[in-house]
Amino acid sequence: MRTALFPDTQFEQMASEVRRVLAEVGYAVDHPEVKALAWRAGCRESGAGRVLFDSRQIDELRAELLRQYPPPTASDTTLVHPPREIRAAIGNITPKVYDHASGQAVGGTLAVLQDIVKFVQAEPRVTGVTLPVSRQDVPPAVEQMDSLVAMAKLTSKPLGAIDATVPESVPYLAEMGAVLGHAPAAFVGSCNCINPPLRLEARTAETMLQRRCYHSRSMITPMPCIGGSGPVDIHGSVVQGTAEIVGGLILSRIIDPEAPLLGYIACNQVDMLTGNGTSCTPQTVRVDAGVYQLMEYAFGGGTRVGGRSYINARRPGLQAVFERFLKALGYAALVDKHWLSYAGGGCLENGSTISVEQFLLDIEVLSGLDSVWTTPVVASPGDAVERIRETVLNGAGNFLSTDHTLAHFRDEMWTPHYFRCGTATATENEIVDRCHAEYRRAVESYQPASHPVQVVRELERILQKARRDLVG
Repeated sequence: MRTALFPDTQFEQMASEVRRVLAEVGYAVDHPEVKALAWRAGCRESGAGRVLFDSRQIDELRAELLRQYPPPTASDTTLVHPPREIRAAIGNITPKVYDHASGQAVGGTLAVLQDIVKFVQAEPRVTGVTLPVSRQDVPPAVEQMDSLVAMAKLTSKPLGAIDATVPESVPYLAEMGAVLGHAPAAFVGSCNCINPPLRLEARTAETMLQRRCYHSRSMITPMPCIGGSGPVDIHGSVVQGTAEIVGGLILSRIIDPEAPLLGYIACNQVDMLTGNGTSCTPQTVRVDAGVYQLMEYAFGGGTRVGGRSYINARRPGLQAVFERFLKALGYAALVDKHWLSYAGGGCLENGSTISVEQFLLDIEVLSGLDSVWTTPVVASPGDAVERIRETVLNGAGNFLSTDHTLAHFRDEMWTPHYFRCGTATATENEIVDRCHAEYRRAVESYQPASHPVQVVRELERILQKARRDLVG
């Protein structure tokens, strides 16, 4: 059961307002080819040159989303599961990395990338890596391909899909994806960020056109800023964010009718006192959840809450953990049917910084939460009764000294590595220092590894071709 943010009468009003926004305000489309496609598909042009959508297009989108995302019929999934070890991938194409020595975020370089990938290879809990940091020491046109080659030379673990930052790099990334064993449609990424308010800018539109031949999923991602590039009230921002998803998905169908569709909301908020932006307030959680619920109520669903790991904290530690929990609890009630999903990944500063120290701390929190939902050990019938009878009647109630306790006290015990369960509570600095030491130990213990030689050679060949074509 999900907690509704608005009553049905309010959802009806908001659905009507979304339709009016798309019909009366519409989208600014900065790419002439996409604009021409929209006119041919039946969109109207406003006096200001904006693309306007009609109810027929909205209804057709709703039917398509319901086809792609039919309402679930199964009963609620249980959280309880057998014992297991938490494992996770790392990487979010952040432009900066947290430097423990200086306590500041620094720009991405090859050396930074190499350290993170060595950590990935050496740390058994990490299952794979997506490009973790954008580099500033290589031309932007080939930066992602260059980094893929560097990563393939340092790890044998899987390399994840990449959202192209330069549209012209899409064909080369698709070819690299095929070499790595991925379907090109899956490897070239799917995120199409909408510039609020209601704008499809030229670079994103060109990326969508470049992906068209692969029929890759089109994930329309509005990021309205409450009180900045979106209305200051939750109601207004929900209407705008939903309109941006609906309009963007209609444009996606016009560009590539065969592309799978997905809405993805990740709002943030401007602090009117400081001018700073943040994506982890109760207001941002409610806007994200409101867009999710309104899409489900009136427009066919097919939408997820994005930016779950985006928080305001600029340093690893307890502030980051608190902000993640704030979002996790809100989404659990309003989106996830009370399934608590703690999104980690080591992201800081609203997704612009990665911290391996925070990643390790996030893994620890995830492990502790997962232990809560682990199926307890069930003794054979009568065993517990016999042990209770024997200890209470003949052992003075002292379970601590029984053979069973000594043999099994670790069976269901979860022991944190960075936090402490003991008389001395670790300080935040001690916790983060311990995470940093673990990170460095992993890097220092790194044993050379790579993808197969023939794979690396093919990636290098594609990189050289991209350099000739895109850089000259």
